[in-house]
Amino acid sequence: MKILTKTFLLICLAVSAQALPAQAAEVPDVVRVFLNAYKIYWQAEPNYDSISEDSGNIVINNFSIVKPASSNQSGMRMTVDKIVFGGISNKGNGLYEIGQVSASGSKIEMKGADGSDFTVEVPESSAQALYMQDPGENPAPEAAFRAAMTLARKMSSGPMTLTTMGYTLTSDGYQTTWDGDPKTGAGNFTFKFTNVVIPESAMAMIDSTGTLKQLGYSGLVFDLESDGKLDVGVDKLGLDLNLAYIGKDMGALRFSLGAADIPVSVLSEFQNASASGKEPDFTALMPELQNVSFSGFTFRFEDNSITKKVLPIAAAMQGMDEATMVASTAAMLQIGLMQLKNQAFTDQVVGAVNRFLKDPQSLTLAIKPAAPLKVQELMMLNPAAPGEAIDKLGVSVSAND
Repeated sequence: MKILTKTFLLICLAVSAQALPAQAAEVPDVVRVFLNAYKIYWQAEPNYDSISEDSGNIVINNFSIVKPASSNQSGMRMTVDKIVFGGISNKGNGLYEIGQVSASGSKIEMKGADGSDFTVEVPESSAQALYMQDPGENPAPEAAFRAAMTLARKMSSGPMTLTTMGYTLTSDGYQTTWDGDPKTGAGNFTFKFTNVVIPESAMAMIDSTGTLKQLGYSGLVFDLESDGKLDVGVDKLGLDLNLAYIGKDMGALRFSLGAADIPVSVLSEFQNASASGKEPDFTALMPELQNVSFSGFTFRFEDNSITKKVLPIAAAMQGMDEATMVASTAAMLQIGLMQLKNQAFTDQVVGAVNRFLKDPQSLTLAIKPAAPLKVQELMMLNPAAPGEAIDKLGVSVSAND
């Protein structure tokens, strides 16, 4: 998941790649803004062979950028054969809209000291209505944050490949949408990686014990999806985020999170630390993080045949039949959850798990407090009274809903 998320971000940036001019006077302002955003994000200098105008379009040939590896950060090299910007308009106050962007021959190589190298190749990708904001000189954290964002009404790619550890994974491509305020970045967004295929030859990377093959999966095919809403204030952000891993003939894992009052300065610290290859200074960040609030969290599993495949194997490993194992699960849960000192919650969990195992459809864990809780309130929860914390957090478990 981490590799695929990083890959998505890198590909999105490839669509909006910019180049370092030989002479600043030769570069249109919009390209200069692209350059500033790129430097803010990567802390690295881009290069290109040539830049020209063709029928009102800006064409950049043989773009490249290299970020050397450090002791705790992978090295990165990105190349794009050709980038074309068209339909450029100046919206004023440093904001530019680029009607159409296309990139051909994109390639990203990540090389880590731990051997976690991978290469992503995207022959064709494009964006419509891409917005870039000039942060100006010595930008404040919120201006730098906005400038580093990649905002486009739509972005998409054709088929793409990811090669790692000698194995090749494929995808039909990605699609993103965004609808919001181009000045601040606030708005609704979606993204999707479609038909990601991990072939049988690469299964050992994630299934060294061969369990998936025993369950009848010679390879994995799945989609990765996300949608959400970003709220932007003067110096704080709010985020509602949904993520989903949807495996073909397996099931779906869905996560959701709601947070508010996130200081932009904190995100800038994370961004700067990542760009410099250092760890964020959590001691310095903690006072600002204390007031971040959480409105809820959800983890949900939606079954699509995998549970019925797992149950008999799990039962055999315990030396019992499937019905006996399902019946004994309730008793084991009842005993294990007694230490939480919340009988109502224990009964709820046991009932939900029983319903799911007898008729696997969905199982959901939700945290929904009556009102958003700040980080400082979460840290004050009494670990010696878990039952009270469960009630305060609004924890619930349900099945087949």
